Amino acid sequence: MSQTEALDSQVGTIAKQRVVRILRSRIIGGELRKGQSLPSERELSRQLSVGRTVVRQALAMLGDEGLVASSGMRLRTVAYDAPDEQSAWIGRSIALLMPSLIDNGKPAQKSQWLRFMTMGLIEHLRNHNIHAITLSSEGTDPDDARRIASCQPMGLLVPETSNKDFDTVAWASIFDEANVPVVCYGGDAALARFDRVISDHEQGSYALTKALIDRGSKRIAQFWPRPWDRYWFEARRRGYVSAMTQHGLEPLPTYEFPYTPAPIDNRKSFEYSVKTVAGFMLALLREQSPDAILLATDRDVPYASAALRLHGIASGKDVLLAGYDNYWQHCEETEFEPFAPAFTVDKCNHSVGSEMVRLLLDRINQQLPAERLTRVVRQELINSSPSAAFATGVSSAIS
Repeated sequence: MSQTEALDSQVGTIAKQRVVRILRSRIIGGELRKGQSLPSERELSRQLSVGRTVVRQALAMLGDEGLVASSGMRLRTVAYDAPDEQSAWIGRSIALLMPSLIDNGKPAQKSQWLRFMTMGLIEHLRNHNIHAITLSSEGTDPDDARRIASCQPMGLLVPETSNKDFDTVAWASIFDEANVPVVCYGGDAALARFDRVISDHEQGSYALTKALIDRGSKRIAQFWPRPWDRYWFEARRRGYVSAMTQHGLEPLPTYEFPYTPAPIDNRKSFEYSVKTVAGFMLALLREQSPDAILLATDRDVPYASAALRLHGIASGKDVLLAGYDNYWQHCEETEFEPFAPAFTVDKCNHSVGSEMVRLLLDRINQQLPAERLTRVVRQELINSSPSAAFATGVSSAIS
C-alpha cells in the first residue's frame, strides 16, 4: 500500500467512526426510536458530509452491534429499544473506576497520590458541567461492567490500574469493546490498548539527580525496597543514569532493602525496621561510600536517616537524602525521625487527573487519530529545607 493509499484509508476510518458515533448517540439517546426508518444512505451522506461508502460501512457496524436492522433493499430501521431515564442519564455521564481509599477503617497511605489525582478528575469534569459516576472496583464484577457499558456512558476513566486484587484492565476492556472511550493512568504494557496518561518519572528522576549533583554530590546511589518490577523503576533508573553520565559521573548499582508495610505508628516497630534497613545499608556504605542516596519515596526517608545514624553518619551533612512523591510531611514515621529530604519530586497528580479528562474529551469529540495515545505530565522538583521544614510547618505541594 502506498503512502497516499494508507492516508486515504486512515481518513476513511476516522470518518466511519464519526458517523457510527453520531448515529449511535441518536439511537441510544432516544432521538431515533425502535422501528423508525433511518434516512437513506444518500440523505445521511448529505447530512454528515461523507461519502455513501462510509455511510454504508458505518451502518453495517451498527447492524453488528444490534442497533440497526435491514428491512428490504437498502432500508434500515432502528432495532434498539430507547433506554429508560436512568440509562439515558448514564449516557450523559463519564464513569470513574475507583479503588477504595480506606484500609482497615482509616485512609490508606498509599492512596494519597490517588486522592489528588481524583480531585483533578472531578474538578475538570465539574468545570465542563459533565456528570461523573463513581464505580467501586471492589464492588463490581464483569456483569456489572457489561450492564453499565451497554448504557453507553460518554467514557471511562481509570486512575488506578495497579490493584493486584482486581483486574482493572479486563474490566476496562469490556467498555472498550463496547466502543466506550477509555483513558487509564500508568505506563504498564497492558495499558497500551487504551489511551493513557503517565507522570514523567524519567524527567523527574533526572531533575532530582541533577539537583544533588548541583549541591556537590558525586557518588549518588539508589537505595530501594523490592520489588523493582514496576514500569516507573526503569524510567527512574534511566533518568538517574542520564544525569550522572551527562555530568561525567559513574552511575552506581541499585541497592535493596526489604519493603516495610505502611504505616508504622509505634516506636518499637519503627526501631526494629530501622535496624533491618541499616543491615541492608551496610553493603552500600562499604562498597560505594555514597555522598547522596536516592530513595523510592518520601516514606523511606525517616528509615534511611535513622539507619545512617546507627552507622555514625549524619543525614543532610555527610550524606544527602532525596525522597519522591512530595508527601514526607504526612508520613507517620516522621514522628520518630523528624527529618525532611534535601529534595523530593512532586508527580503533579492533580494535573495528571485533569489531563486524563482532557484526553478523554478529545477522544469523545473525535479530535484524535485512530491509534491510542499516551500523554506525559512533567514532574516538579521540590527543594526541602531539613533545618526549617518541620519548624515552619511547610504545607504540602502535592496538589
